Amino acid sequence: MRTFVLSTMICAFTFAQERQTSTSVWDLNGHRVDWTQARSGDGRSSETLRNLNGRNVPLEQVQERVVRNEGGVRVVERITKKYDLNGNPLPPEKAVTETTTRSDGSSTEQVTLYRGDINGSLKPAERSITESRKSGDVTTSQTTRERPSINGGFDAYERRSATVTETRTSKESDELVYLRDANGNFNEAARRVIRAKTTGNETQEQVDEYESATTGSLRLSRQSAGRITKNPDGTERKEVDVFGPAAPGRAIPDGGAMQLRERQFYASRQSPDGSTVQVFSVQRPSLTSTKELGPVQRISETVCKGKCQ
Repeated sequence: MRTFVLSTMICAFTFAQERQTSTSVWDLNGHRVDWTQARSGDGRSSETLRNLNGRNVPLEQVQERVVRNEGGVRVVERITKKYDLNGNPLPPEKAVTETTTRSDGSSTEQVTLYRGDINGSLKPAERSITESRKSGDVTTSQTTRERPSINGGFDAYERRSATVTETRTSKESDELVYLRDANGNFNEAARRVIRAKTTGNETQEQVDEYESATTGSLRLSRQSAGRITKNPDGTERKEVDVFGPAAPGRAIPDGGAMQLRERQFYASRQSPDGSTVQVFSVQRPSLTSTKELGPVQRISETVCKGKCQ
């Protein structure tokens, strides 16, 4: 009896520390189809996929371990094994992240990605170095992404500059992306601005995305406005309006005004068995009206058990 109780307690503890999710989608005929299953916990994660033949095949397996954590330096090794749609293994990847935190709050993070070749040997494929500094409510960071060069070193091909201002009820982030051209110069290629403000149990969030235009400057390419409402039980509902230069099936308006491309709905709820269920649905422009959206279409449902928050 004591052995049974102990085993039950161990199983319950293990389940609480583990996250299990299963996702289903709806096909064009409205039929529900099992899609993916994932499990994570204790530095490991795995995901399986239902392929076109109706067979569950491995999609990805990840193992993570802390190599060093002392003197303000933390080194984490992450090994990822990927598979094709038939379940055949692909060359593995390894990412080594070294984070150095200083007494003044600044930090340096270097991530080196290694990819396996056909012989299974891991070779450096990419490296990124991020310098971060915090002053009051403002955090600034500079990221340089590099690829191996012909001389055996690394050459920078992308740079990112980000500023995040966060208070108790608001958050604003502004990130600029610079890409290197054939002459070695870095030019603005994209920008992403996120503004969020919380009042009571509701958060308003706006995301503006810019891309490089033929004029050489950045232009607004995508915009979204979200409303997130938290429920007393910890679940939430999120509604997002996504805007673009033109809605599917409609002509591009004069003046380049943004049009509503779709409305997204994320709704989560608690099930009696303790699991969390999240349903993703969308509304897209009606094909019979230029001013209305069509019916709500359910896209996917994800059930999470264990450590879901």
